[in-house]
Amino acid sequence: MDLKNDIERAVRHIAANNYKNPKTDEELQTIIENTIVAFETQIYDFSGYSSMFLKQGNKTRKVKYYENIYSAENILCQCVKQILDRAFNIKYPNRNKTIRSLFAYVAAMNQMSHFTIVKFDFKDYYNTVSAPYVFEKCIKSQLSRRKDLDLIKEFCYSTKYAYAGLCTSNAISEIIAKTFDDAIRERFASQGLLFYERYIDDCVLLLNECVSLDDIKRIINELLNNIFHVEIESDLLRCKTKFNDDKFRYLSNQSISPTTYSIDYLGYEFLLSRTPQNKINVQYGITESKRTKYCKRVDRIISLYTNPSSPDYNNLELLRHRIMAFASREVYISKHFKSNVWKAKGFISNYGELRFLLDSPLLESDTKAFLQNMIKDRFNSNGVPLPYFFKTNGYNLFENLKRNKTLLLVETIGYDYESLSKLCQNVGINPIGIDGKRRGYGTLVRDYLIKVKVGY
Repeated sequence: MDLKNDIERAVRHIAANNYKNPKTDEELQTIIENTIVAFETQIYDFSGYSSMFLKQGNKTRKVKYYENIYSAENILCQCVKQILDRAFNIKYPNRNKTIRSLFAYVAAMNQMSHFTIVKFDFKDYYNTVSAPYVFEKCIKSQLSRRKDLDLIKEFCYSTKYAYAGLCTSNAISEIIAKTFDDAIRERFASQGLLFYERYIDDCVLLLNECVSLDDIKRIINELLNNIFHVEIESDLLRCKTKFNDDKFRYLSNQSISPTTYSIDYLGYEFLLSRTPQNKINVQYGITESKRTKYCKRVDRIISLYTNPSSPDYNNLELLRHRIMAFASREVYISKHFKSNVWKAKGFISNYGELRFLLDSPLLESDTKAFLQNMIKDRFNSNGVPLPYFFKTNGYNLFENLKRNKTLLLVETIGYDYESLSKLCQNVGINPIGIDGKRRGYGTLVRDYLIKVKVGY
């Protein structure tokens, strides 16, 4: 694909995600032409990014970004991502697919005479991956077009690391992580490899043999060094990538006693213990940290309703929609260039595997109590009387998970345009634009999901 076409795709992709400041077609065309000129005359500076800190729960994360989203730097950054996605056919991890496979393997543990489970992750992954290192080790040999090669080299050497916040961070880090994945699978193939998956920086490894803790650590550290820390040039910016020792978990059937041991992965918790009959008992749940996170999210929704300084103060209908959305699964279609992409969000989507265990002893007790009572408990803890809508169905995580309650925001099979318009009007979203015309279905879906705090 010609780089000019990549620039046009990049501009339109950025515009599609910039709902707060929409551009006309004429404005977009001007931006495209200006970016082409900037590229051809090399009037841009990839090192001119800004930094900010984002707070996520108890964690603070440093991210990089270009302040002007329509700057040549930000647009060409998106071009770099497009070129890399295409050249390496990058397949980004699918959380739900990974979890479904993991559940199937964990369920078979009580039938195995020997097994080993290891969970490990990289520390501050994006911000430790050297972009020049990945370029020299993985990218350079795979690109044939000189313009693509020169652009990506300049970008990698200017930005230095695959910083979180830049749209290229997942592409650059995924390219080298795929090499690590291949090395893990090859190295453990002779030691009973059953399952290995990595979701961004979180890895889980299952073997049908008992491999000692020392051997596991030795092998994965050797592979880490072989992939991320090979000396190419003495002055090349090195990766700082290492494992997060605090999150390392190891378990083998030889180490399991009547005491319960747990392994967590992507918010799920797997609890294993040995029965008096020498069988391995497995239960499933949601980690305590994730339960706390969701409690705080509901607290935030309630505070927007109860705080007199909030623009949503005393808006009971908006509160109802937000609680309903929180306790549901949202399915909608978004555009990715010219393609339609199905998306599912929300608590019910994130923990859908648990719905098959709700009425069984396989569901861990604290998780069951959380699903049954959490939302009502948060109202009680905040000293807010339960609103009238709790007398009806649709606001309980346990029941909604059992029913797989879904807000289907797809025009042909879910809410039609008129129904979606009424939904939006209920929360103060006008389906008519400032030009007096009906706003598009996809635009209303986006605005509704943002207003009810699901996100888009």
